[in-house]
Amino acid sequence: MPLPTVTIFGTINKIETRFAQSGTQITSFQIECSEKNKDGQWENLYIRSAVFGKSAEFVNNHFTDGSLCVATGKLVTEVYDGKDGKRYDIKLKFPTIEFPPKAKSNDAPQSAPKRQEMPQSNMPEIEIDIDEVPF
Repeated sequence: MPLPTVTIFGTINKIETRFAQSGTQITSFQIECSEKNKDGQWENLYIRSAVFGKSAEFVNNHFTDGSLCVATGKLVTEVYDGKDGKRYDIKLKFPTIEFPPKAKSNDAPQSAPKRQEMPQSNMPEIEIDIDEVPF
């Protein structure tokens, strides 16, 4: 089964650039997505990623910490042992990074793309016990 492809709208942060021994540019970053829960508290999701070559140059030249971006790629969870036991890191593999769509008016701020209704499916609903999910 292939990895899920996702599109994420968020704020790009922690942009770091380095070069491989071959001279290939590598730019790593994280994307922060936030929303308020029903209690009015902010919930944040941090997704780490890296791009290489021309994509790394594009991110490094056109984005700064706090810039809005739209990233599309394969979402994966990496598991590793930390000081406190198993740790889970959500990463975006093979990402493409773009600017968000522009608002219709030059004076209006940029906003998230409009959400669309998912088409109805004939798939049966599956109940998932959140306490059993490993991340």
